[in-house]
Amino acid sequence: MIDVLKEIYNRFMENEIIKSHCEGRIKFYSYPETADDTKPFMIISLLEPPRDATYASDNAKVEHVSVQVDVEAMNRMLVKEIQGQVKQILKEMNVMQELGGLDEYFDETKRFVDSRRYSGFPYSLYDAF
Repeated sequence: MIDVLKEIYNRFMENEIIKSHCEGRIKFYSYPETADDTKPFMIISLLEPPRDATYASDNAKVEHVSVQVDVEAMNRMLVKEIQGQVKQILKEMNVMQELGGLDEYFDETKRFVDSRRYSGFPYSLYDAF
C-alpha cells in the first residue's frame, strides 16, 4: 500500500517555491489553531479512500486517488503561485485538477484561500509500470 499523502508531501518538498514559502506548514487534513497562520500554509486531504483501479492477473496494480489541496496566505498572488506549482507537480504524477474548489478571501482570518480538487492514477508510484 502506498501512502499517497506522504508521496505528495515529499514531491511538494522537492519544489523550491513551495519549500521556501510553506516548509513546516504543510499539514494533512487540518491546520492546528495554534500553528503559525501569518505565513502561507497548505492542507492536503484525501477526498475518499484510494480505490483499486488497474488490474493485471486479477490483482490491483494502481489505485485511483482523489485529493484536495488548500493553500492559504495573506497575499493573493502568492496563493496562486503556490497552487500553480501544486497543479504542475500533481500533473506530473498523473493526478489532474477537477471541477469545483474555492477561491475566496475571508475577512475573519484576513487570508486568501485557494482550494482545489485533483484526481487520477499516479502510475509512477507503483512498481507495476
